[in-house]
Amino acid sequence: MQKNGGGFLTRIIKGLAIGVAAMLPGASGGVLAVAMGVYRPALDAVTGLFKSFMPCFMYLLPLGIGGVVGLIGTGRVMESILAAYRVSAMWALIGMVLGGIPSLIGEANRRGFKPRYLIGTLAGAALIGGTALLQHHLGGGEALPFNGWTAALGGALIGLGTVIPGISTSFLMIYLGIYEPFLAAFNSFNIPMLLCAGLGALAVVAALIAAVKRLFDKHYGYAYYGALGLLLTSVVLIYPGIRSGWALAIDAALFAACFIITYFLCKLPTGGESTDAADIFAEIKSANRQKE
Repeated sequence: MQKNGGGFLTRIIKGLAIGVAAMLPGASGGVLAVAMGVYRPALDAVTGLFKSFMPCFMYLLPLGIGGVVGLIGTGRVMESILAAYRVSAMWALIGMVLGGIPSLIGEANRRGFKPRYLIGTLAGAALIGGTALLQHHLGGGEALPFNGWTAALGGALIGLGTVIPGISTSFLMIYLGIYEPFLAAFNSFNIPMLLCAGLGALAVVAALIAAVKRLFDKHYGYAYYGALGLLLTSVVLIYPGIRSGWALAIDAALFAACFIITYFLCKLPTGGESTDAADIFAEIKSANRQKE
């Protein structure tokens, strides 16, 4: 990875957005990671850590910094603004997701387009739509007691929503009754609970990331068009409705601003970043040759 200052800062910003999305009800950190073009190279970097530690670590470091800041920062404000500004927050998120769609489609077609890839789009849409229907059918669950185990469960859900695009971590935590105490743990910097959450997230990421990467390696077109289905269905599911008056103007302004920012953010150079796994591992091999 090139040690490009602009690339480092750009990935911090993207990580920040992913961390924020992980804590917003209805949002998914994985969805934004896909939309902003860092999902696949992050998979490659994580699985390549043992092959060439430093290039992969330097790719992941700014994403991690931004993600942690996003998680903690969002936790500190969500308790006070969620009820009052949830609709505006959802419109901002929709703008972020749709702003990354052109970049995602371009990447999906990098190796050529085949009509059968749209099966992946339908499968992705069915996965998220089916999950939402099941969630609606089950309704709210009885709140779990918040302790080290449920903090680890919350962290595991954050890891799940990051590795598998389209899964809303916060929706699942709300259903289990641990969302508000989880936010409180972030707000108060409850170190034992945060450590449990971190361990839960690491366990899920370690368990799933190799399988997800293999899917993108072996079925490139289907995987990317499946991610597109996840994205589009997520937008439909979090659609908050259209308001009137000043509220409409604010929602529209946030949507437009976030769309434009994400669109151009996806176009920025990010320190040698590419969504093609071969580019990342070419740098890893080069680093290995330099060690020999």
